[in-house]
Amino acid sequence: VLKDLLDQDIESVGDPTQCHAVAIDGRAPKYDGGIVTRLDCVPFSVVVNKDAERFYDEGEDVWPKRYAIWGRLVAAEKDQVAYAIIDSRSIDLFMPSVFPPIQAETIEGLGQQLGLNTNALRATIDGFNAGCQEGEFKPTELDGLATSGVTPAKTNWARPIVEPPFYAYELRPGVTFTYLGLKVDETAQVQSADGAIENLWAAGEIMAGSILGQGYLAGFGMTIGTVFGRLAGKGAAEYVR
Repeated sequence: VLKDLLDQDIESVGDPTQCHAVAIDGRAPKYDGGIVTRLDCVPFSVVVNKDAERFYDEGEDVWPKRYAIWGRLVAAEKDQVAYAIIDSRSIDLFMPSVFPPIQAETIEGLGQQLGLNTNALRATIDGFNAGCQEGEFKPTELDGLATSGVTPAKTNWARPIVEPPFYAYELRPGVTFTYLGLKVDETAQVQSADGAIENLWAAGEIMAGSILGQGYLAGFGMTIGTVFGRLAGKGAAEYVR
């Protein structure tokens, strides 16, 4: 719908390089997998790429403020894939995926199942574990439990991955909506270069570019759908009277 309207010279707004993209299970269907395919294990894991190397701070901030960037991060890695590695202490700390985790008694065994270089994965996990510091682990808040001497650093929830069995999820990017959207005014009426379209209003994700620039906070999509849905409905109802 968005492409069709833009092809009809509806005015666009927003950044075409930005999107709401979450990390989903690699076994999810190509379309419409839903929230049950989203993986929320990242803050309590070590995330590696196909070279078995970490590439971003898994504990940068609370998950509602960071889950929507991980799809984009994964998309930037080789073959658009990454792997979250956790141990038995963390398996119950997040909303489970609809798919069961990959499981092994050793890091090497996990690496074999994932098709990773087992020596490289072992070195990454050992290096991460060596950088973990003493402190109180608080999974429901920013605990400042950070690594030292590890690049990239993990700035919260950094505790060694040492308790078998070990688990992994394959991460793939899942796009919910783009930040390029239809331009609307304060009444949710869609705009063209010649002004407002007489009989067209928009709400929610299709006009997200009118509101969002960068970043995302959990629930914001529902918020713009609710607020602009009411405005759009009011405008459309008044038009047909």
